[in-house]
Amino acid sequence: MRRRLAQRKSLAADERGAAIIEMALVVPVLLALGLGIFEFGNLFYSYHLITNGVRDGARYAAGLPGDVVCSETANATQTAIKNIAMKGSLDDDAPWRVSYWDDLTETTVACVAYDNADFALRGGETIYAVTVTAEVPYTALGFLGYFNLDSITLSTAHEERVYNVR
Repeated sequence: MRRRLAQRKSLAADERGAAIIEMALVVPVLLALGLGIFEFGNLFYSYHLITNGVRDGARYAAGLPGDVVCSETANATQTAIKNIAMKGSLDDDAPWRVSYWDDLTETTVACVAYDNADFALRGGETIYAVTVTAEVPYTALGFLGYFNLDSITLSTAHEERVYNVR
């Protein structure tokens, strides 16, 4: 009887398996934290690339004549603006800025004509402003699915006054 009691006391003081139990508790938390940082870093980087693309598209459109950008038949011009935004180039074979931002319908180009009598700005009777907008569904790396965050849409817009220099 004394021997069994002595064995129980020695098992309670035994720390040989403590490191494995502690590791089993800590590793999943650290793994989730690391994967979350990687996933959200990729999300913010993608948003940054899309935002820069939209700005580049709006700046390209701002250099075009306002009546060309804002005309009803400006489909070719708007496609060129979208290519600048999504690829950074007018070349159709250029790679996409973001691999899943490859649908032209996710990017819109809108133009507004203002009467210059209201503003008294340089540039003629009509002042044009172009807005390039992108709404891109984020393609997650896979970690966000564990938290039911698969349907994130990255939305951004940029507006520029058309100043007709090209």
